Amino acid sequence: MIVSRSGMRQVAWTGGPAIVAPRAPSDPPVGHCCPAALRLAVEWPVPGVVVVRIGGEVDVATVPRLAELLRQRLTAAALQTVVLDLSAVTFASSAAVELLLHVQRRAEHRGVGLLVVTGEVVLRLLVITGLRERFTCRDSAAEAVSEARS
Repeated sequence: MIVSRSGMRQVAWTGGPAIVAPRAPSDPPVGHCCPAALRLAVEWPVPGVVVVRIGGEVDVATVPRLAELLRQRLTAAALQTVVLDLSAVTFASSAAVELLLHVQRRAEHRGVGLLVVTGEVVLRLLVITGLRERFTCRDSAAEAVSEARS
């Protein structure tokens, strides 16, 4: 990108958002204090039940990895229920909604139950989009696993 300053007049800053000049590698990060990490964990607490814990940001950059992980879990032979624990998600874009709908369709197609542990961020997204009633949501993974056992 080429930036030219010729012909630009000086404008006083009025307190709005600042434009940050190119930075040196030694400068501290601007914005996030640390890079957003996608955290994944998979556990099988009882036979036939898998808990997939997802934390961090679920957006267009992280959804492909999540979709592949969930596809693999949904094709397990002896699977009865998937507990999708999203309580540690810190950001969820519209790509997260698309992922949830895709996982729900795959689970229904395979005859597998899907229980979603929402957390504040995902619950708000589901309410805003009008999809809250479409998913079976639980408050904790332990509650979902207990329900899946019975």
